[in-house]
Amino acid sequence: MSAKIPRHQRAFWEKMATKYPLPFEEKSLADTIRLIEMVEACGVRIDGVSILDIGCGTGRQSLLLAQRAVKVLGLDFSQGMVDCFERERQKHGIANAAVMRCAWNELDITAQGLEKGFDIAWASMTPAMRGTDDLTRMNRCAREWCVYIGWGRTRRNPFLEEVFAAHALTFGPPPGAIAAQALLRQLGIDTEVSWLESSWDWQGTEQEAVDHAAAFVESQGDVTSDSGIIREITAKFSRNGQVSCCTEAEKGVLTWRAR
Repeated sequence: MSAKIPRHQRAFWEKMATKYPLPFEEKSLADTIRLIEMVEACGVRIDGVSILDIGCGTGRQSLLLAQRAVKVLGLDFSQGMVDCFERERQKHGIANAAVMRCAWNELDITAQGLEKGFDIAWASMTPAMRGTDDLTRMNRCAREWCVYIGWGRTRRNPFLEEVFAAHALTFGPPPGAIAAQALLRQLGIDTEVSWLESSWDWQGTEQEAVDHAAAFVESQGDVTSDSGIIREITAKFSRNGQVSCCTEAEKGVLTWRAR
């Protein structure tokens, strides 16, 4: 199995869970509907199937998929994300979805009965897919299809771009669909990337914005955020003590027949 998730990445996702997009928010819902339509256009059947969502987060896609699938199981290593998923599931009365807290690369899929246990294995915008081993294990869980959604070629957010530049960092897209496509080729799987433009909003107090930006900086690894610099930048984006920012990004969609 691949290396354990670094501590700074675990801390980052716990912080992100506090204000992460929820599945039935207007913008999030529209984005997921477009994404599912794109996946279906590739020949993947959603109605009446079982789906494993690896790195499910708040259930942003899992819970919408569950409205058409027979059952959905979400996996995520963040307790905050799992708690959000469960609150949203109960709030919307979705009985055929469940969530399990676990790190994908530490999970024994055979012991958990996941191997070939689902029609579709689904992974979207998740750090869980880091290497060929992660993708191979994803493939082993699917009977029919695998669906991977990852970062595309662009990511823009004026607030975070300025914070990153002040720390000698570049706010570009993390490795995503193109990297996954290359890894799949190593496994003998050829698939094309379909591109989708997407955006999501974040809003909070000035202090929340400082903490939010610091978490992004420190998620890069051996980097210490400078709270003074971040506060100066945050003040420029503040209106009446509130900070709003939007991330605009391209996503890449990959689908392939399970083997």
